[in-house]
Amino acid sequence: MPLYLLQTRMVLKSRKLFFCNLLCILFLLSLYNAPAYSQRTKIESLKATLVTLQDSAQVDCLNKLSLAYTYLQLDSAAFYAAEAFSESSRISYQQGLMMSMNNKARIAGLGFRDFPLEEKICIQTVQLDKSESNKNELAETYMNLALAYFCQSYFDSAEEACKKVIQLSRFSGDKKKLGEATAILGSISFESGNYEKSFEYFNQSLAIFKSAKDSFNTAILLAKLGDLYHLAGDSKTALNFYSQSLAYPQGSSKEWHPLVDLGDTYYSLEQFDSSLYDEEKYLQTIKYMTIRSNYTTLPRILVAEKYISSKENSKALVLLTDELRLSERNNDKNQIMRLLLDIGKAYEGEKNYKSALTYTSDLLQNAKIHNAKQYIRDGYKLMSTLYDSMHRIDSAYYYYRQYNLMKEYVAVDDFSKKLAIYKAATENEKKQAQIELLNNQKVISQQQLLISNQRLRNTSILKNILVISVFVLALLGFIIFRNVTLKRKNEADRHEIVEKELTLQKLESERAKSEMQQKAGELEMQALRAQMNPHFIFNCLNSINKFIIANDAIKAADHLTKFAKLIRIVLEQSGKPLITLEDELNCLQLYMDLEKLRFEIPFQYEINTGKIDTSSVLIPSLLIQPFVENAIWHGLQGNKRNDNKICINMNPGNGILHCSIIDNGVGRLNEDALAVKKENGKKSLGIELTKNRLQLIDSSKSDDVGITIYDLKNELGENAGTCVEIKIPIKEI
Repeated sequence: MPLYLLQTRMVLKSRKLFFCNLLCILFLLSLYNAPAYSQRTKIESLKATLVTLQDSAQVDCLNKLSLAYTYLQLDSAAFYAAEAFSESSRISYQQGLMMSMNNKARIAGLGFRDFPLEEKICIQTVQLDKSESNKNELAETYMNLALAYFCQSYFDSAEEACKKVIQLSRFSGDKKKLGEATAILGSISFESGNYEKSFEYFNQSLAIFKSAKDSFNTAILLAKLGDLYHLAGDSKTALNFYSQSLAYPQGSSKEWHPLVDLGDTYYSLEQFDSSLYDEEKYLQTIKYMTIRSNYTTLPRILVAEKYISSKENSKALVLLTDELRLSERNNDKNQIMRLLLDIGKAYEGEKNYKSALTYTSDLLQNAKIHNAKQYIRDGYKLMSTLYDSMHRIDSAYYYYRQYNLMKEYVAVDDFSKKLAIYKAATENEKKQAQIELLNNQKVISQQQLLISNQRLRNTSILKNILVISVFVLALLGFIIFRNVTLKRKNEADRHEIVEKELTLQKLESERAKSEMQQKAGELEMQALRAQMNPHFIFNCLNSINKFIIANDAIKAADHLTKFAKLIRIVLEQSGKPLITLEDELNCLQLYMDLEKLRFEIPFQYEINTGKIDTSSVLIPSLLIQPFVENAIWHGLQGNKRNDNKICINMNPGNGILHCSIIDNGVGRLNEDALAVKKENGKKSLGIELTKNRLQLIDSSKSDDVGITIYDLKNELGENAGTCVEIKIPIKEI
């Protein structure tokens, strides 16, 4: 049966926008991996044998001929597939019938790129074997179906088909199909924006191919992992994976077309600085891969994208429009979305904004239908740029906001991608430790087996000695018995030593595992702190934006001056895990002063620290601010009274700082508060992050720290505000 070779293209886009446009091209390689001459020799041999065969053997030969011609001549491949279908139908040979239909589906998809037809044939094939008696052929059918769904951007259906392939492959023990289906799941996750899951699937597929000694697919998976690291900005690690992939396979007779796919990053819109050694080494490696693959013709879409990067937009449009018509005829949804985006950019370069808007609107419509978040994001970005060029500021601002929201969903910012890779690397280290432990256990088992064999040999010797001892002196028998006793004692001592060594190795493994978990916790803490700063800055800039819109230049300037001071303090504190309570309160006061400037109804605040020496108490940075922000936006803003006030009280005890934040606002249950929250249109991300940070700060005090929120009532039982109590672990200096 044929082997599916999964390819994933990652094109790194320019203008500081890292966009992964995943294209999955599935090649069918012959089982023999031989050049065209060898294939034709095999075809001639099959033809000579065909005339001597009958019934099922003849059908099998026809199917082999169809498969062999798939790589040389599609019309002949289709002819032999049809002959095999007709003959297997005549003799009711179900396995041959399924093989011929799988060949037809393969020709439709691989050869003619008619993915709807490939899907239709596969569904008919599944109906032939509802009892799943021919599991190998059925796995082949579901593999073709997964590829047809994927190329039409039906990712949920493609995922279900892949899971069916995995189920059937595990039952039959077919490691190659298991690895191929897992790799396609990685591509589906990648297309859906789930890069961490994609990394996990590619790692699993790589391990399967290595265990099956499949050098071709091992090379491709190494290249795909290099693409992920390259997307995350780690060019050195990406280059290392690419270099590893060059070791598979060896020999000039091997055709390795997928290597040209690695050249996508070289021919992409991103312009590299050749003066840098690492980037120059990277480009040279890509060039070497392309030359080695004997693949000299560059795909038309990549040529067009080169034209766009060099501002030769008219040349690019000629190629792109032809490719778009071809892709629409073949219903290749992935390629259609990529082409619509490129055509929109080319028309933008030609300053033909009307045409650019038309194609970009088509892109957004297609991307929303297929939930392709990356294309939705880039479509919003291009729409914003086009409207800005047309001086339609309102529309440009609207699409820019949509772009920022979608960018958060796709999660392709540098930090999240690097964090996903760091987590995956940590997981790999854990698995490596487990493998090392299993190897140690294997060595111990071998030692125990040697001990057991030694005991058997000693027992045999003992029996022979006892038989002979009957005929010798009693004294000699006594000496022999004593020697055997001593040997048994020595064996027991050795066994005890081995068990102690095993216990020690297990303790060392548990310690290493604990250290890796601690490291993962530290990385998580860093991620949460890094996410707090953008959230805080966004809220401040939003306040300044309101003054600018209201044309209040004096307040905007005053607000901007204070904000600049605040942002400097925040940046200084963001790199520190702990700061003094004094610095935290100074930052908090400056923040509330900023909020007072832009607040429609004035409010007062009061901070009571009692007898606390605020300069000698250390707490995590920016921990209290999100709750003060929540009190202002969701408590005081909906209160139309003039006596708005926030009280912050601090009390230490047993290594815990008890902080209460009290406001006399509308309370959580008031309808006006709900209206304010709805108007704001966002969830308090800072409070959720702060809860997570408190859980990660000190696991030994996890039961003592936490957050409690409750409503305040007046004498009439009406809402009189909200109180937030925070228990924060502290350190004293």
